[in-house]
Amino acid sequence: MPLSISASDLLGCPSTYHLLKVNCLEPLDPLSIFLSKHNDLEYSHQTMLSPLSLAALENQIDVVHFLNRFQEENIQKDRDLALFLANRQGHREMAILLESLKANPARESSPNGLHGAAWRGLNNRIRHYILKDGASPEVTDGSSATPVLYAILGPQDEQGAWETIKVLLQLEASPLATFGSQDLSYADIARMEGKKDLAEKLEEACPSPTILNSSRESSCTPRGGKEIQPHNKRPREDSEVDGGAKRACRVERCASEADISVS
Repeated sequence: MPLSISASDLLGCPSTYHLLKVNCLEPLDPLSIFLSKHNDLEYSHQTMLSPLSLAALENQIDVVHFLNRFQEENIQKDRDLALFLANRQGHREMAILLESLKANPARESSPNGLHGAAWRGLNNRIRHYILKDGASPEVTDGSSATPVLYAILGPQDEQGAWETIKVLLQLEASPLATFGSQDLSYADIARMEGKKDLAEKLEEACPSPTILNSSRESSCTPRGGKEIQPHNKRPREDSEVDGGAKRACRVERCASEADISVS
């Protein structure tokens, strides 16, 4: 006797899917591409995406609505990556949909919505994710790239990238970080990408050794009278593939705030 199964019988049941191989013109992992490019290493632009992530990449809202009817084992991780892709591509309606489905813009050790917003220069979303959703302005992806680095390597012009970086600095991102085996600073990376004006602004935003020393000796209290603590409570110093990225963000917040207003 043949089984009779309707589509509605499958709703809410765990399902599996095949990852799809796609060519991404814009990188999922910009730091690894940057390090590979400047170390004469090959980097493939091919990547494997789930149907949900591919739908977000291609702005297929109806497909996302359809896929949401099924229960996936890794649905949260998938939604978080999809939000990154939607923001990275500037698909605002898609991002709103994914946010309504509880995509986490602050997911750690993975490209997330905040990284995508920094890449595309969605400054209002950056503020929302940090102030409302509790995202760290220094949250890293799988290669230890920060939102500031996404802004530097993204498609905005230098002034646009700087406006995005200023937002992140105002929200307590540190201007001090080094990446790769050569300990490249943000300014170094901008200069290597041919963004000289941006590199100069990034250098100006870094506290001088004198400011750093004096800030360590001071009580360093903010306007509210409470002691300032780093937004990211877990100082990191990671090494990844291709030289990786070493985090060096130990600067006190009062020191970084001294130069945030650089224009």
